[in-house]
Amino acid sequence: MKNFKLNKIALVAITAISMVGMAQTANACSRITLDTPHGMSTVRSLDWGQQLGNTTQVNPVGIERSTETPSYKHAMQWTTNYHAVAQMEYDVFGGVTSDAINSQGLAASLLYMADSAAFIEDYQDTGAPAVSFIDVIAYITETYATTEQAVTAFNNNEWQIAWKDGLHGTEHGLHISIHDKSGDIALLQLNKGGKMVVHRGDEKSDLRVMANSPLQQDHRDYVAKVDLADLTAKKVPTSISSLDRNLRGLFHTTHVKFEEGKTWPQTRGKLLSTFNAGNLVPQDLIDPTNGETYASWTQFVYNHENGDFLFTNYDTREQIGYNFNDTLYFSETMCADTVKQASEGKSTVTFSPCSK
Repeated sequence: MKNFKLNKIALVAITAISMVGMAQTANACSRITLDTPHGMSTVRSLDWGQQLGNTTQVNPVGIERSTETPSYKHAMQWTTNYHAVAQMEYDVFGGVTSDAINSQGLAASLLYMADSAAFIEDYQDTGAPAVSFIDVIAYITETYATTEQAVTAFNNNEWQIAWKDGLHGTEHGLHISIHDKSGDIALLQLNKGGKMVVHRGDEKSDLRVMANSPLQQDHRDYVAKVDLADLTAKKVPTSISSLDRNLRGLFHTTHVKFEEGKTWPQTRGKLLSTFNAGNLVPQDLIDPTNGETYASWTQFVYNHENGDFLFTNYDTREQIGYNFNDTLYFSETMCADTVKQASEGKSTVTFSPCSK
């Protein structure tokens, strides 16, 4: 099994090499959250210029946790309040939690937002305990039960993001979606002047789709030029740029209809086809905004109500899944290399204690 807790010096070195050119391949990843007859459901892809891995980590209630934020006076320490399952990427991002969901149906996603990088120098330490980008998604889902709770705590200065510490010591722009089983969605973004902006909405609002640069207000200006109700899609663009993926995601999710009486696998299939038609990125295509190529390597689809989780590795089109509820009896932190297990022909994830 992969060593999930590498020596910190080695991990930083490996990550620094892997992340060369990150700014040039920044416009990647998408997330949609929609209501269905089986409950709120989310599809999310990780797209990048290098092939990505995926490790699933389960943290039960009562685990002592901490984060490293050397640029801030107070680093967050917490004990897991809610049983949570996180998706982590080690091969390129050195253990960053990209997505997680907890026993209350609260989920969070971390996506790239290159435009925010220019504003980090103006961000001021609020004095709140800081959480690194490596751990912030895990912290949110292990601490709060709803989007409203997480946002209220953020607005009350109970936690902040360690912007200046970036990823393994290198500053990068990122943004965070918090979305729960009621459909309540918050999008946290760093804007001009180092100001944090929290956009609020639900699964019916434009926050149901999340992509990358530009900032949300600029996405809205771009989308406003297209009639999303026009089923002929005459003005729906086709490039893999974040602007176009976000617009296509909104177009497709405007028209998708989930039927009562369909099974969850049928509903899940429709979710995936809706996402894939607008947001999945094939290999070798060029983003016209930066001249770079990147592809969707991994994808998750999960249900906030019934606990179903399906992982797809788009390098091989292998799939593997599990149900969140089957992890609830774990009394210690457990891990699984989902890419490796899928390549071995397994259809259901097998968890074991994480390597020390």
